[in-house]
Amino acid sequence: MPGALDKIGHIVVVMLENRSFDNMLGFLYAGENNSPPRKLPMQSPPTFAGLTTGSDMYWNPANPEFFSQGAAPDKVFATAGTTGPAPFQVPDPDPNEAFANFNFQLFGDTATPGADQTPTMLGFLVDYQTAKGSNPDLAGQIMQSYSPEQVPVLSELARNYAVSDAWFASAPAQTWPNRAFMHAGTARGEVTNGNVWAYATKTIFEVLENVGADWAIYKNTELPSLTQLQYPLLTRFLPHIRHFSKFQSAAKNGSLPRYSFIEPSFFFQPDDQHPPHDVALGEQFIWDVWTALTSGPKWNETLLVITYDEHGGCYDHVPPPWGAATPDAASNPGMFGFRFDRFGVRVPSVVISPYIEPGTVFRSPTGVPCDHTTILATLRDWLSIPPEWMLPSQRVSAAPTLEFLLTRDEARADLPAIPTPAKPKALMPTLEDLTRPLNDLQFSMLVAVQAAELHRDLIPEEIAQLRQHVPTKGLAQAFFKAAGLLGPV
Repeated sequence: MPGALDKIGHIVVVMLENRSFDNMLGFLYAGENNSPPRKLPMQSPPTFAGLTTGSDMYWNPANPEFFSQGAAPDKVFATAGTTGPAPFQVPDPDPNEAFANFNFQLFGDTATPGADQTPTMLGFLVDYQTAKGSNPDLAGQIMQSYSPEQVPVLSELARNYAVSDAWFASAPAQTWPNRAFMHAGTARGEVTNGNVWAYATKTIFEVLENVGADWAIYKNTELPSLTQLQYPLLTRFLPHIRHFSKFQSAAKNGSLPRYSFIEPSFFFQPDDQHPPHDVALGEQFIWDVWTALTSGPKWNETLLVITYDEHGGCYDHVPPPWGAATPDAASNPGMFGFRFDRFGVRVPSVVISPYIEPGTVFRSPTGVPCDHTTILATLRDWLSIPPEWMLPSQRVSAAPTLEFLLTRDEARADLPAIPTPAKPKALMPTLEDLTRPLNDLQFSMLVAVQAAELHRDLIPEEIAQLRQHVPTKGLAQAFFKAAGLLGPV
């Protein structure tokens, strides 16, 4: 019997960087008393689980003694609208991302929570005060959220299609582990960036290859694809890894593959929205994807998902749940004894299709929350991939799909007027850009290049030496150029 997914001919996924749901979309429906027009499933809570302007409900203590001595909290409240000399680069500096820091952000009084301990979501501010020498007077940035007016592209797409207020990162861990759940349904026990050869495993791309479904990874950079660096076995499929300009051309002429995964630029003129990268450049990138798809002949057959890999230390008020399915034996336990049995912090996730009613806010229709493996489960059902050919992840097996969002029998004829971003995309790296220190993700890309050359992971001494020799983005540019890795595909 035909299902709703049969209306779809192409699935496109854009994964951005290190932002929590509250940080980007928390105030999306605040002006309507957090009452969105349409909720799915219909019996789910009627109120949007965002933030409320002027509320005293959403706060973090600024005084560490609150945790260590039980002192009264010095409250800093969540606010709508980022401010300061560079409001589109808040928070700056980059928050802490280590596994222990994430646990402190969630639980406040411990970096090693007990089984089923409920997160209080009160440790973000105190933890941010330690971020790379962050000025205590500026630490309140972590409680600032972008207003819908500051991120109009993402906000208007969310309002005109479907946004989830209950989509969680797959693990309370860094970029690589969460992107691993996106591509393979498991991080194989890893909770940090790096350790390249731990990811020498089967991904959704091999699955698609085996079932004869065409696919591509598109990257908005001249550097190697992050997915390729993380999964060295994908070098077998280099013709499938292409520059973003080829995505734009394919979308506009109707020749997109069945599945497209799109990466922003993580390094030079970065538009990944990783703190403190310019959020406005990320808005431009999202707009470019939207414009390419909607100007092409296959728009009515397309499902677009925009999501973020993990929260990156940014404040969110909703506790992530326990009860996540441990994906495989390598994760039971994985690093630091973690069994991958709880989800990470909520991340913004917007699903776009002409078969989706405007103003939709969605939660999982099952007892299992949406996470990045929801996309893999959707691909499985969409292409009728047999179980024996699919990724053997228990997380994917348990995940809900996105099919229930496609409620319309006929595609919408309207095309919302998504505002053109106010700030144009810069073309050349600035001196400030090149002298900035590398963030953890950027450094992990250097480590991956070295590991691929050596056909082994780096030992700690080699990692320390690399960090000493290549501390800034300008030196990283020279590193990539010397390795012959600068140039479009």
